[in-house]
Amino acid sequence: MHSGIYTIPGSGYIQLTLNGTLNNPIIIQGAPNESRPIIQGPQTGPNAQNVINIQGSNFMVKYIAYTKGSRGIRLGPGVTKNAIFDCIYIYNITGMAFSANDVGNEYVNITLRNSEMTNTNAVAATTGECVYLGCENDGCRIRDSLIDHNYCHDTLGSSGGSRAGFQVKSGSYNVTLRNNVCYNVVGPCILVYDDYDRGRNLIDGNLAINAGTADVGIQCTSGATITNNIVINANIAGIAVMQNSIYSVVNYIRNITINHNTVYMSKTDACLRLNGITNKNIVIMNNVLYCGSQPSIKASNDLTGVLIYANAHNGTVSATGIRWYGTFPVSNNVFTNVTAYNFYPAVGSLLINNGSYLCYQPPLYDYNGMVRSTTTPTVGAYEYSTTTNPGCATIKQYKCGSCYATVPKYRLFP
Repeated sequence: MHSGIYTIPGSGYIQLTLNGTLNNPIIIQGAPNESRPIIQGPQTGPNAQNVINIQGSNFMVKYIAYTKGSRGIRLGPGVTKNAIFDCIYIYNITGMAFSANDVGNEYVNITLRNSEMTNTNAVAATTGECVYLGCENDGCRIRDSLIDHNYCHDTLGSSGGSRAGFQVKSGSYNVTLRNNVCYNVVGPCILVYDDYDRGRNLIDGNLAINAGTADVGIQCTSGATITNNIVINANIAGIAVMQNSIYSVVNYIRNITINHNTVYMSKTDACLRLNGITNKNIVIMNNVLYCGSQPSIKASNDLTGVLIYANAHNGTVSATGIRWYGTFPVSNNVFTNVTAYNFYPAVGSLLINNGSYLCYQPPLYDYNGMVRSTTTPTVGAYEYSTTTNPGCATIKQYKCGSCYATVPKYRLFP
């Protein structure tokens, strides 16, 4: 498709069924070396149709923008699998930007990468999620999928519901949310529910700035590994474990690892909020929990028996049962430059070489994708290797490696 604005006629929407094969996939893309073509719906009010519904298997859609309508892209109403959405821009719509949530469906091997979603409440106040995957209480699910290098921002008009940036509903599993950025999002940047013991979801290397302006930064219930994330200025808690749509067969929080994250400030609660957890395969290690006048850790239950090691904290610890090796205090000179959102360890920082590798293997790579030490890891999202940050700068937009970082000509607006 060549550059231009393509308006859907009448009061309709686009419905596509694409069934390619693994050897001959169907690819729909914007023309190389041109700005993205824009597909826009004919309606903008609260009764608007989606811009596009798309279903099938073995296809790719890339370098296309969608605007004006209810949802930008809806996977469905039929089953969708083996699909890639690359360098998509969804803006000025009335609801979810990208959704896979039709009851009864199982979405398999879905990739959304290098894409931007913003202003999801352009006309009417809705929950306004950038990405909504799965259904409540396992009514549908997504599995074995990748959400990578996406930018969700400026959805502050959201109301009701979770208002999350990236949401994965209960029963979904083996979903990786990696290297995404949230900025000015009302709900959590990332919210994952219970995996129903099918396979952990991974939340790795994401950046949340002013995400959770009325909520937490990152939240999970069970079956989640949360590593290498940076969460800045959440309203309630930076990272939170809360019982939400829990698997009724088990009915307790379990199987969670929170390792090598950097959480900076919470406006009203704590850097790390732990509600209702007991010793059910919970690991909390090597995190920086820097909250100043707010507690660094709050827990509703006694934490005796929970594996807690080598977490750096600034702020009080409002929790019982943490052993002496579970936390250590740090002062205001541990980061390179917090004003510039550079949370790489400063020269001589107490974070360097103070991480634990006992009982649990740390992630192989850090926030920058640099190899971690397996014997003396640095505490927090970054592994210290040079005196200055050797990798991606922490900025209010895409992390390094996205299509916007490498191919700026595809960006429609500054």
